[in-house]
Amino acid sequence: MKECKDVAWNAIHFQCPSGWEVDQIGRRHLRLDNGQGPVMEVKWGPVKGRFSHNAHLKRLAVLNSRRAKGRVVPWSLPADWKTALADFETGGFQWQGASAEGRGVSLYCPVCRNAALIQFFRSSPGADEKKILAVLKSFRDHPCDGQIVWSVFDIRAKLPQSLQLRRFRFDAGKFELEFTDNNQTIHLHRWAPAAALLGQGDLARFAGTIAQFSGGRPHATTVAGHQGIEWRTSPSAGWPQWIVRLKPQLSFFWYRLWLLKEKNRIFAVRAASRHPLDERQLDRICMDYETV
Repeated sequence: MKECKDVAWNAIHFQCPSGWEVDQIGRRHLRLDNGQGPVMEVKWGPVKGRFSHNAHLKRLAVLNSRRAKGRVVPWSLPADWKTALADFETGGFQWQGASAEGRGVSLYCPVCRNAALIQFFRSSPGADEKKILAVLKSFRDHPCDGQIVWSVFDIRAKLPQSLQLRRFRFDAGKFELEFTDNNQTIHLHRWAPAAALLGQGDLARFAGTIAQFSGGRPHATTVAGHQGIEWRTSPSAGWPQWIVRLKPQLSFFWYRLWLLKEKNRIFAVRAASRHPLDERQLDRICMDYETV
């Protein structure tokens, strides 16, 4: 597909036309808009027990009747859709409402035991068959290398599969994603526009204005050739371990901010744990965290 881009979120990954933008985002839900209306929607999640496409279709019918007053019916998938989704068990559906109509597919992956529902809205110009097939061919619902890609809006990151999404926030000029594996918490930050936020100051002064980054003694560093700052704190070596166990706030902290001057962005990674942090892992996370 020409002029395409990656979209990756919470283990799913696909390519779509560059003009399709995420306009709704949930923990396991994405809807994309092409500037003239919604064009694609995907929902997914783990399956417990046996998966049934018919049961999935019935749940969709109930949801769709409440939301769009449309009738959902089974639909035989075209041969090219089946070929594009050969790695999945599939079931097709279509629906029609008062002001929109669509078609889609429910998927079940026997490898990771995830189910997904992908639907395309026919009412939106631009959702032609070639683009739909390209999306379906590229769709993946689990990583093969233990690393999960996160690519939405203008950020792209790669983190170990063990780090699970806890919360996220996308505000104008300020993004934050939080991940945890129960032993540590990792935060990804992105601010823009950097020039206006920094003014006549530097990264250290800017960090001092952000509650989560205030304090500490930053020192200069570089991230992929970009100027940055970092620092760390840890419990006093003289504190008894029983105090550390009873006081979880007495943790190991690590901070790094860097400036992408040509993109007018400030990126940051911060980490916290009750145990010493793996700085090599944090270095890799920073190197794989970028703007697109």
